[in-house]
Amino acid sequence: MQLKMYRPNITPPDIPPPPGFAIRNMLPGEEPAWSFCCLGEFGIEQATPEGFYAKSMEEQALSEIFFICNADGQPVGTATAQLKEDKPYLHYISVHPGWRGKGLAKPLMSAVLQRHAALGRGGCYLTTDDPRLPAINSYVQLGWRPVLWSEDAVPRWQKVMALLGINALEAYNEKEEIICQNLNSLS
Repeated sequence: MQLKMYRPNITPPDIPPPPGFAIRNMLPGEEPAWSFCCLGEFGIEQATPEGFYAKSMEEQALSEIFFICNADGQPVGTATAQLKEDKPYLHYISVHPGWRGKGLAKPLMSAVLQRHAALGRGGCYLTTDDPRLPAINSYVQLGWRPVLWSEDAVPRWQKVMALLGINALEAYNEKEEIICQNLNSLS
């Protein structure tokens, strides 16, 4: 089971892409570009339309799928502003392995949060996996907090926090209520 995180309905950050990069929406016919951005993630091993369709992304409005492009206009990262069970989600965020470490994920997250806010959607969820420590660290920096939605959530989050050197985080329940101010105080 994945870890779940929630970002309260606070003003989304405006994080522009680094120099030489731009954010735009996906265009029709760019399914292989989406798969290229996700290579090695989500079970996608080739930059083909099939990777996009295998993840049921065709159900998303293209205005909800963002690309971050290099100076040549090639998409190298993607993120989606998805509604899941009528709740706003940051979904399928990925940067191509050759372009990681260049500060591209946070501008993508900012674009998703701004899209949700523009549509009047408050708060934002995401799910992730325990080993994705750099991603979890970025999420925490932008205001996402643990959601205690499974029986094993507390020890898993405490382990992640220890690995990241985080001393305290508040935690939420699935009703978007803070249930503790310091997750490390729970046993």
